[in-house]
Amino acid sequence: MPAAALAPGASAPMQSVSPEQQLAAQSAYHEGLAHARENRWLQAADAYEAALAAAAHDPVLWLNLAHARLKLGDTERSATAACRAVALDPRSELGLTIAAQCFAHAGRQQDLVALFRSVDMHAIGDARLHLQLGLALCRLERFEEAIRAFLDVLVRNPRSAEAFAQLGNVFQLMQLPEQARESFRNALALGRTPVEMLSAVLFTSLEAARWESFEEDRASLEALAASGQGQPVPFYCLAFSWTRSQQLAAARAYAQRTFRGIATATHGTAHAAARPIRVGYVSSDLHEHATAYLISELLERHDRERFEIYAYSYGNNDASPMRRRIETAVGRTFVDARQMSTPALVQRISQDAIDVLIDLKGYTLYARNDVFAHRPAPIQVNFLGFPGTLGSEHYDYIIGDPIVTPLEHADGFAEKIAQLPDCYQPNDRLRPMGAAPDRERWQLPRNGFVFCCFNAAYKITPPVFDRWCSLLRQIDDSVLWLLETNAQARKNILLQAQRRGIAPDRLIWAPRVGFAQHIARLPTADVFLDTLPVNAHTTASDALWAGLPVLTVLGESFVSRVAASAVTAAQLPELVAADLDEYERIALRLARDRTWLRDLRQRLADNRDRCALFDSAAYQRNFEALLGRMVARRNRGLAPEHLPAAARRIERAPWPGRGPAAQQT
Repeated sequence: MPAAALAPGASAPMQSVSPEQQLAAQSAYHEGLAHARENRWLQAADAYEAALAAAAHDPVLWLNLAHARLKLGDTERSATAACRAVALDPRSELGLTIAAQCFAHAGRQQDLVALFRSVDMHAIGDARLHLQLGLALCRLERFEEAIRAFLDVLVRNPRSAEAFAQLGNVFQLMQLPEQARESFRNALALGRTPVEMLSAVLFTSLEAARWESFEEDRASLEALAASGQGQPVPFYCLAFSWTRSQQLAAARAYAQRTFRGIATATHGTAHAAARPIRVGYVSSDLHEHATAYLISELLERHDRERFEIYAYSYGNNDASPMRRRIETAVGRTFVDARQMSTPALVQRISQDAIDVLIDLKGYTLYARNDVFAHRPAPIQVNFLGFPGTLGSEHYDYIIGDPIVTPLEHADGFAEKIAQLPDCYQPNDRLRPMGAAPDRERWQLPRNGFVFCCFNAAYKITPPVFDRWCSLLRQIDDSVLWLLETNAQARKNILLQAQRRGIAPDRLIWAPRVGFAQHIARLPTADVFLDTLPVNAHTTASDALWAGLPVLTVLGESFVSRVAASAVTAAQLPELVAADLDEYERIALRLARDRTWLRDLRQRLADNRDRCALFDSAAYQRNFEALLGRMVARRNRGLAPEHLPAAARRIERAPWPGRGPAAQQT
């Protein structure tokens, strides 16, 4: 906080009050300043309160009170005092600064924007305040307004690397990756952290299918990271074909930056044997989102006699059927945490006495991983939202399976590996069924072979696209059906196809549609071609559920092995290739040997109701048994350790401390 604005001797103009009141207020004010000089913030706050009793219309006194309350960690009353100062003096940049800090800390983005909109921002010269407004607007998904706020920053400071970086973030969220890419390049040129910005340039290059400098930029990024000049955002490096050790280094660096200085709680035993195990799921995606589609049935199926389920949702309530379904599944222990500060959410989880706290986000958009850094629960788990390590000591386990997280890959994880016996990915048997193929409805050619991939554009890399174009050249009557993630990627992918000798009409573009329509159109294709290094995740299980075979490659890291796990659990192991050469050979055989393809599709249809991938009842039992093993170790005073997959068929998961599961470590 700027010291000069609160220094002793600053004048505190008094309003129309008696001389005695004025004298008392002046005395209390100077007493508060004296306490503040000695960092006695509680006494300072009390003195400023006394002064305000006689001079409630003095903005300087409100500012000093706001500062003292902020020093005491009382962000709510600090924000209230700062807002009073701004109401009395709308040009008070210090009042806006304190209030913004408090509102941002508490996640009160709406209140921050409302306060800033109550003043004439054109008269506010501090570029940092316009930046703060832009960040809040972005968090509220008011992207066009956020862009104007960041441009206002650049009016005041044309060389603001931070403003360009935030513009890049907004353009990325608006599905304008080319504008995002150039904004990140500007931030890089103006001195923003090179590794961070270059990784953002690389990722948006993939999102826009701008591949011309991708390998050169990736080599530069790897050289910077190897020379100790920083690590990229962990989510980005998943898409760069980085090794497990490189991904771990990036995650560890991010964790150290993010969690530095956070005090961690200690816990006794995890679970009182007299009550059910309390499991808390933490996410911002408990609405219309891929994570919600995967986990909804598990939430419904949990054994309520032996598990108490809590959900802490800090994302938007979109009032969708999926949101209502999850709220119903969890019931009274569904906590809307959007307006909770981190300390408040940590306190709530601690008060709920959660035994196992599960992070469904990892290092993805809008994650609040700092909650886990405080360790409000004795056992904390990385699951489902992030396909890799979080590199932090605050997570005890990562839930995987023998394919995505084989124990021989343990050196690539900061967490201990906890394996489910089949695919780690839960699934929802209540999702819509695939419809009978109807190519005309989806503007596909009536005859010919349809390869498809509905993965996001950033997952499409040049080596994979080379194989797709090779397939189109070799199968004359074939087309490639792709999801139109954004218009810029579509334009650039068409250009890339033409450079590889493929006519534009060989590529068919699927618009974004509702979930039921998405499932209905999948059987219309002949085979789903997966991507590498980032596989199809929810999209793979959607395709398999709809009866569409998925061809994938078994990669070297979690993110590159997800589809292999799903395909194997769907009993189609012959569609898991060892490398891209075998991937292309299998794809050619699928296109040329229609009898084999029909047999695969029939096997997929026959096995859907009994294969491991879609056996929700068995998944629930196995998942609960795995949580029970974690708790059993804790109850016996043992540290977390790798938990290899147990036998798949568990009729009823034993209680921790009793029966066979207690002996499995």
